Amino acid sequence: METRKGGKAGKPTLLGKLLAMLPVSCALLYPLYLAAQLDTVEAHYRNGALPREFGGLRVAYVSDIHYGAFLKEDRVRALVRRVNTLQPDLILLGGDYGDDSETAIRFFELAPSFRARFGVIAAVGNHDRTLPESNLGRLTAAMAGDGVIPLVNDVWTLEKDGKRLAVAGVDDYFNGHPDIDKVSALCRDADFTVFIPHNPDILPRTLGHGPFYQLALCGHTHGGQVTLFGHSVHCSTETGDRYRSGWYHERGADILVSNGVGTSGFPVRLGARPQIHLLTLKTE
Repeated sequence: METRKGGKAGKPTLLGKLLAMLPVSCALLYPLYLAAQLDTVEAHYRNGALPREFGGLRVAYVSDIHYGAFLKEDRVRALVRRVNTLQPDLILLGGDYGDDSETAIRFFELAPSFRARFGVIAAVGNHDRTLPESNLGRLTAAMAGDGVIPLVNDVWTLEKDGKRLAVAGVDDYFNGHPDIDKVSALCRDADFTVFIPHNPDILPRTLGHGPFYQLALCGHTHGGQVTLFGHSVHCSTETGDRYRSGWYHERGADILVSNGVGTSGFPVRLGARPQIHLLTLKTE
């Protein structure tokens, strides 16, 4: 009986090699792709302490743009157009406009203007507060020149029918000189306060005897930027994942930590989609 010996397996074809590499390529490219996306997260925010005079107020929150090496001018222009299209009553900017203080200044010099019915209010972040210290004055001047109101240990108020809504901002927690006592004192006569510190690490210092605000909007964490199983691969805060992303409630205050728009270090994201927010304020 004649038997045939098995022949040697043929070498993989070029197509076969490419197909074998496809899963690995997708896994490597997906974090780059995700970093270039942007979600608009819309929500109705309800709080019984909110005066009815401010019911229906539409507040856009945008943080961690990081204009510079990875986020270029075309994406900045697209971002501003997208925010303006939401037709917000207030725009609150959460800091880290550039990769450092120089690019933060250039962001406000180059970007088209944000537009909101009552105003555009801005905090500063750690990347905005890189040396030299004199760049803080240049940055706030560039903000003002673009129609933005900077809050560095200061408060802005909106008054309607005798009621006052305050927006409070402190200097950056890491690289600045935050003055919580000054800011909280400025909010004493407000009927409702929105606190917009860049870094949520400062929040525990405000919660001990009850916060001076009802709502805090923060950035800085990028939602972890790269997360596995709900935890940051590299944590940028002293408080770890305590305020990584999303909504929290502590000592009577509501806290929203945004994933932000841009990236820091590397232009990748995983498990933390880029986002901006539109909150419609409601009374209960």
